[in-house]
Amino acid sequence: MGMVHRRGFLGLAMGAVIVPALRPISAAASAPGPAPAVAPAATGGFVYPAPGQSTGSGVLPAKPASVEYLGAQDYGTDVARDLGFSGVVNGQSVWTYGDTLVPNGSGGYALSASDSVGLGDSSNPLRVYDTVNSSGWPSEWIPLNAAENANGGLSRYGMGGTNVVEYAPGKGLVWYLKNDRGTDGQGIVGAGVATVTAGPGGAVATRTSDTTWGPTEPHWGDVGVTYNPLDGKVYVYGHGPDPYGLNVYLARASAAQATDVSAYEYWNQSAQAWTNLRFSLSGALGTVKLSDDLALFSHQELGQSNAFWSNHFNTWMFVAGANVGYTDIMVMTAPALEGPWTAPVTVASTCPGNVCSAIRYAIAPHPEYDPTGETILVTWTDSNVVQTARIHWQ
Repeated sequence: MGMVHRRGFLGLAMGAVIVPALRPISAAASAPGPAPAVAPAATGGFVYPAPGQSTGSGVLPAKPASVEYLGAQDYGTDVARDLGFSGVVNGQSVWTYGDTLVPNGSGGYALSASDSVGLGDSSNPLRVYDTVNSSGWPSEWIPLNAAENANGGLSRYGMGGTNVVEYAPGKGLVWYLKNDRGTDGQGIVGAGVATVTAGPGGAVATRTSDTTWGPTEPHWGDVGVTYNPLDGKVYVYGHGPDPYGLNVYLARASAAQATDVSAYEYWNQSAQAWTNLRFSLSGALGTVKLSDDLALFSHQELGQSNAFWSNHFNTWMFVAGANVGYTDIMVMTAPALEGPWTAPVTVASTCPGNVCSAIRYAIAPHPEYDPTGETILVTWTDSNVVQTARIHWQ
């Protein structure tokens, strides 16, 4: 279905907007929002798990002892949105979302942001405090530049970021796709990297370039990103451009050089080796021509999610879903971020009590809510509602 490629009407997950009919964007801008909620001190103090922090007693393969279904996220007001990734910067759990919709005052919803951001609450895994604009509604997370604002703004362009990573104290990064969704829009025109800072008042993304990679290259970061402190590198997973959109490819770079496209190398799965040659559809200009053989994951094996280190199982782990219209929660493990990854095994349902829609996607882990790894907080999107569960491992 290609949902994870953010090619729907709003530029993000296709078919994901299952809410009343959208109204003009200006309706959201003019409607007064709620009074902004002040994030409590509990938004701080998060620690993202990493190799070397502790040694757990978990035994592979990972098996659930029980699953708690906690319900929908709480933003303190009526907000419809999708995706829901998280990462830690400066002790803050930074939550990032796709298209974000708010009531327009006429019984429908209107676009507030093409992506948005909030801070998690360590005392309540359901509560997220949005960063809001002057109207009190969630604001644009990855900002448009002056040229984009002058040439259609949010009615034309959408920025789609995934999870943030922190590679040094207070220094974060987020990868994003730029989507031109205008009347004669080109769709995804490239992927880029933004720097991230965060504090009790929220997180700020600063774009370092318009785009770093072009539309014929894999959509780097579209799946998720992992920082490995053992080698100081970021591992960037991305779906391919059509006709390779069902595959996931892998790139990496020194985190300190992540905004420099020349610093990257790319994983060739068939050769089981890294190359400094970029991948593209044509294979022109010194690039490697894209193929199924280059893909780390192929044929819908993996949807949007990010790998993380499990301190309980002492291994790298994906808690994710497949790249299909609906999926349950699956787990894969590997000794290295390029693999070899175990076959995915289903560990929990995304349809508790058989109450759900036919479209469920963006299964994402949030290990900062229990760095011991004995449990894992997981979210997914169902009808523009981010649902939450906690898996207790054996």
